[in-house]
Amino acid sequence: MHGAVDDQDWVSVSEIADRYKCTRQNVSKRVKGFREANRLQVKGAGRGLRVHLPSYAALVAETHDPAQDLRNRNVKRPADDEPAAPNEKKHAGQPHFNDAAAREKSAKAELAELQLAQKRSELVPVREIERAAVETGTSIAQIVNALKAQSGKLYAASKGGEEALHIELLGIANAMLGSIAESMAKLAARGATEAD
Repeated sequence: MHGAVDDQDWVSVSEIADRYKCTRQNVSKRVKGFREANRLQVKGAGRGLRVHLPSYAALVAETHDPAQDLRNRNVKRPADDEPAAPNEKKHAGQPHFNDAAAREKSAKAELAELQLAQKRSELVPVREIERAAVETGTSIAQIVNALKAQSGKLYAASKGGEEALHIELLGIANAMLGSIAESMAKLAARGATEAD
């Protein structure tokens, strides 16, 4: 059982349903389950049944299934700024319990998704990306700097005219692209062996 018991903490099933924006049947079903497990205090019976709200709230938070939120995410719910139906009473001056519970549920669901992505090796640590970016940049810079060594070939080709210069540049560019692709393949292969 949870927490100290105050008289103001005892509420009806209808009040809980209004606060949680769900049906009385849903609340009754949960209350019955918690009572059968001897985890929830109640007073009275039938329509006079009163439930200890803090205990109920704690048990709901404990037994919540974040996956259910994912299954229900496409269910349209009325927005807070829409006018309330006649049977939905707003509790003036009381904090909105559902806001905190929704944030907690959302955080748990996001954490579960991240853990699943991590198990599937879909997440890469930032340090690995930084290291790979440095290695990639260094390889490309070295290959581009090798162009300086080709100046003699380019000068000789320029004497042969524009077409000869174009052919020589094309050959150099293709060789550079091939070297870059080879460097990237080596980096990817090394990353794959490190992941295993």
